Amino acid sequence: MDDPRTSEQTRERLRDLAARLDPVRLLRDIRTAQQKLVVLADAVVVADSTETSPPPLGAFLSSLKVLWHNGEARPTAVDKAPRKRERRRPDPLLQVTDQLKAWFEDEPWRTGRELLEKLQAEQPNIYPDGLLRTIQRRLKGWRTEHARALVFSHSSGQASATPADTETILTAM
Repeated sequence: MDDPRTSEQTRERLRDLAARLDPVRLLRDIRTAQQKLVVLADAVVVADSTETSPPPLGAFLSSLKVLWHNGEARPTAVDKAPRKRERRRPDPLLQVTDQLKAWFEDEPWRTGRELLEKLQAEQPNIYPDGLLRTIQRRLKGWRTEHARALVFSHSSGQASATPADTETILTAM
């Protein structure tokens, strides 16, 4: 519309078209078209190829009473999200998780790299560098637990952390 090359006749036609647009009617028309598609998709295939007429309207209307038994009938319904996948391999840190957590609780400012190096120094040639991301994910979870405990301990009446503990944990994050 703002382009100087557009003729006045085209601009007038576009203004007229925009004035006639009705988003509510458009949505109704889309839903009606979707319903027609659902009816076509759910129509019973007749073995006799000579009959080409759609199913009778009365049969369709009577099926509406029990259509909800089959589940969501709206054509715009969304399926449930898929389940989160489970672990695909055994936990490589299962035997040392308690030890790692104890190290974290003693020194919460330590990074995942530092904990892995400490573990590798204690048990050489057992834990490769490839476990760094796994340890970092564990640290993230533990830090989240500690943060929640700090935030919600006052509101739920649980034992609260000392100010020194709070400062140590918050600086580690």
